[in-house]
Amino acid sequence: MPNLNHINRQPPGGIAIPIDALAASMQHAIAVSGLSRTGIYRAAAEGKIRLLKCGRTTLVDMASVRDFLAALPVAQINTGKAA
Repeated sequence: MPNLNHINRQPPGGIAIPIDALAASMQHAIAVSGLSRTGIYRAAAEGKIRLLKCGRTTLVDMASVRDFLAALPVAQINTGKAA
């Protein structure tokens, strides 16, 4: 798997953040990770993703997102065609 840590993603709002950021806003975490808002909150409720509070702002610990994604099983794709 290629190392994509050097790539910047362009999330909504036009502010690029590096993938290896320590923490990100919910909006940026959604854009970078591909997870939905609900998916992030669900994983956080299960203790799999860490959310941080800074005043009224909720930040997503990106290391925990990377660990969560790395622990997901590989998708088994069935084309439906007989061999």
